[in-house]
Amino acid sequence: MVILEVRCPACSKRGKIEVSEEEVKNTTKGLYAVNVKDKMICDHSFVVYVDKNLVVRDSFIADFQIDMPVSVSKKEIEKDIGILPKSFDVSLLRINFTASVLAYFLKAIIRRKKIIIISEKEFLHEHLSNFLRYICNESFDVEFDIIKLKDYDSKKYGNHIVIQENEVIKDDDNIFASKNVKVERTIIQTFLNEIEPMTSMVLLKSELTRIYQLSEIIVDMIKNLKKNETLYSKKVISDLANIRGIQLQIPYLEYLYEVVEYYFGVTIPKSSSISNFLGTL
Repeated sequence: MVILEVRCPACSKRGKIEVSEEEVKNTTKGLYAVNVKDKMICDHSFVVYVDKNLVVRDSFIADFQIDMPVSVSKKEIEKDIGILPKSFDVSLLRINFTASVLAYFLKAIIRRKKIIIISEKEFLHEHLSNFLRYICNESFDVEFDIIKLKDYDSKKYGNHIVIQENEVIKDDDNIFASKNVKVERTIIQTFLNEIEPMTSMVLLKSELTRIYQLSEIIVDMIKNLKKNETLYSKKVISDLANIRGIQLQIPYLEYLYEVVEYYFGVTIPKSSSISNFLGTL
């Protein structure tokens, strides 16, 4: 067993946890997840990700949970794994990019932001490119460039975000504020917690496809509203349950609303926050 120092991502309090060195080094997922329960370090519970060198790579608050509406058959997984590039290595991405950065990629995609990734690790470029194209190949359009620092010219790009290695160096609209990426972080936690790296890729793609399709249905609902008619969450949840056979929680539905507004460019016609909430009761 080894002792690692960790920092709570909510209150910044530092403390120490004990992990099995053997389990960390034998993990097949690239990163080893440790659940830090409340009262162990502070009043918060969070997840710590440790790499095989016993270095703490990232941490997530774990007290925001949603039920992800994902269901992928073994046949679908095997089919998708068969078409992935042979040279593609998911574990390389897990080792070289923090969970936070992977969540930022998802946020940038649904906000229609061009992603500029600055990396001097040229061996990663093809793997990252394959990753972003694959997870979006049945859903979102993703625009990105993976370049070296010497090739970056801010005047060349429009409304873009820039991530250099694992640090955000340009986010003018502050879309990566902690409160704004809760759902993306939950999605990435599911991705990282899957034992088989290639299976995790298929699940992640499936989740993005589901988000895209559900958002399209909401867009159609809005287009079919009568003049001055508002959209109530209770009805949206009921209609999606009838159409897709799933029961959405409010945090996930609010995320779909964000996709509708920012990716599809369709305004959600709510009369007020209070009345929309009452419509869920």
